[in-house]
Amino acid sequence: MSDELYYERLAISVAQTGSLLPRVHGEIVSNVNQLYPVLLSTVYGSGNVPGSLEGAHRLNAFVIVAAAVPVYLLARRVGVGTILAVVAGGLAVAVPWVVLSSFLLTEVVAYPVFCCALLALVHAVERRSWVWDGVALAAIAVAVLARTQFVVLLAVLLVAVVAEAVLSVGVRGAGGELWRSRRPFVLLYTGLLAVVLVAVAAGNGSRLLGSYSVTAENVRVDLELVELVFAHVATIALGLAIAPFVVGLGWLLDRIRPSAARAERAFALVGVSAFVLLAVQVASFTQRFGAGLVKERYLFYVAPIVIVALAAALGSGTWPRWWALALPAAVAALGFASIPVRRYEKLNVDTPVAILNDALLDLARTETWARLLLVLLTAVLLQALLLARAFLPWRPIAAAVAALALFTLPLETAYAFERLFRVNGTNGLPITLDQGTVFNWIDRHVGPSGRVTVFKYPVAGADFWAGQAYWWDVEFWNESAVRTAADMSLPDAKHWSVMFDQRTGAARDIVPTRFALVHGTDVRFRLAGSVRLLDRDAYLFETERPWRATWVANDIWSDGFTRPDTPATVTVFAHPGQEGFLQRLLRVSIASADPEAPMSVVVRSNMGHWSAEIAPGRFFEPQVLVCVPPDAPERVTIETQENTLVHPDPTKTAPEGRVDRHVGVLIRSIELSGEAFPLGRCPGAR
Repeated sequence: MSDELYYERLAISVAQTGSLLPRVHGEIVSNVNQLYPVLLSTVYGSGNVPGSLEGAHRLNAFVIVAAAVPVYLLARRVGVGTILAVVAGGLAVAVPWVVLSSFLLTEVVAYPVFCCALLALVHAVERRSWVWDGVALAAIAVAVLARTQFVVLLAVLLVAVVAEAVLSVGVRGAGGELWRSRRPFVLLYTGLLAVVLVAVAAGNGSRLLGSYSVTAENVRVDLELVELVFAHVATIALGLAIAPFVVGLGWLLDRIRPSAARAERAFALVGVSAFVLLAVQVASFTQRFGAGLVKERYLFYVAPIVIVALAAALGSGTWPRWWALALPAAVAALGFASIPVRRYEKLNVDTPVAILNDALLDLARTETWARLLLVLLTAVLLQALLLARAFLPWRPIAAAVAALALFTLPLETAYAFERLFRVNGTNGLPITLDQGTVFNWIDRHVGPSGRVTVFKYPVAGADFWAGQAYWWDVEFWNESAVRTAADMSLPDAKHWSVMFDQRTGAARDIVPTRFALVHGTDVRFRLAGSVRLLDRDAYLFETERPWRATWVANDIWSDGFTRPDTPATVTVFAHPGQEGFLQRLLRVSIASADPEAPMSVVVRSNMGHWSAEIAPGRFFEPQVLVCVPPDAPERVTIETQENTLVHPDPTKTAPEGRVDRHVGVLIRSIELSGEAFPLGRCPGAR
């Protein structure tokens, strides 16, 4: 995943520089959730990515299961007995979403940090003191560093505190109570509101979220959003086996009343507020950026809320009010009515609960009947609970539901891991296959202190993303790949033609590294230096200092095609300090871009011209002689009179760039020989 690459590169930057600031390719980026990369940096920095990745997976396992500790403490705070609290803590790390620990994602550290923040918020709401308010705000700050999404906890704390004041003294006295007992809290939130309003008025409100600023833009409130809220909640309900979800949330809703114990009421207010606000936040995100699909990966943090509530319900002696059970069941049923039930060949990281879809579709045959089955199952469970409420004591029912959770959730979790490892990854290889021994070839040759600049180039023709995977592997498996240049995957990347002085070839505004990686098919330019290695179709150069280009190609598309009716030029630069005229040899490989008709081409230099008619599927590879004077570069031209249509420019992602192009021929490779022969004068020189 590109997300994994991003967090790994942030971690490598911390390990290499010792700075906690988020940097990618040497540049500071606006990444707020830096906690996971900092933690990950403890196992990186040795120049051995396969070993570091193995250590990262071990670290992930320990970090994510640390959520059991705050969940245990939260259960104890609510009044749950020691044994049940231990079970709640264990069950919180046996949910199917714990499979995300197999990836380098912020969810690994965000899950336990969110649970810690929940504990701090419950303490703050219950104790009503400025000290605990400060602790809660500090916990929220740490949570935001773990995952920017958790800025929503500021709203959760505000809603829970205000609701607690209303339940304690009534609506009329709530304002006075807040000012009397939580004056610093009121002043701080007023200040935060002022900052947000000023930023919004200045048009910079979304920038407060750093790299997640886009998530605060173009927010819509409509029926589609409501439907997605229900669908996301229903997915969480399905992952929690429905009945435990209904009973847990039912107990929470029942405790939102003045007569409830203060600790239980505080937990209920925080839990329900967090559940609702997170569900709306995630639904809004997936509405705008997730093609309307359910992505409960961003919502599973609420699972411990339900689990602790279920443990508390088991210790309670009285049934929740009937509507408290009916409301979560109704929400889940409405969500099930529209939830997508699709088969996925492999574990879908965005929706791990979708592992259950195969069984549902095998049972119900169609997506519509699968939805109806879930709705009916929810209705039957609710009816059974309401009938039992009329005739049976509460604790045996709660114990049965808790036993269902204790049995079902670990099985779902085991099945999630089984699905992850059963199917080959996106690259067609087994997940457990050690690929590092192949892909970390750069680190092996430059050592742990080597630094490499990667020049990214489209290497897979029309399949641009297949080519991107090549470069992702380069960066993911090699710590030494610290910088990129002329990266055609970036819309604002500096064009290669302005990276070099067009008279001398000297590099401009580039921080040089000792090594450079250039793909063998890259026909845009070549740096001066010696080839240390040719592997995986790429050259690893040990570059000359200062950097300079030996040749630069202009008037071509970024993937090597010439432009129609425009000769491509290859500028060959003189050696630094060159005194006389030198004859150089330029080897060029040219192919016809037309798969059906031949194309003619003429290559010209100041020492002659070479022409051919290239048949489809064949290549023209002239040995081009060029005389380079000591005081100026010399140009070789490649020209064709024909043109043809080919696939869209793969480096363009905007709609206007995704149209077929008129091109000339395809330049497959350019190689400038290291040999040079002195000449008295170049032909035609004055």
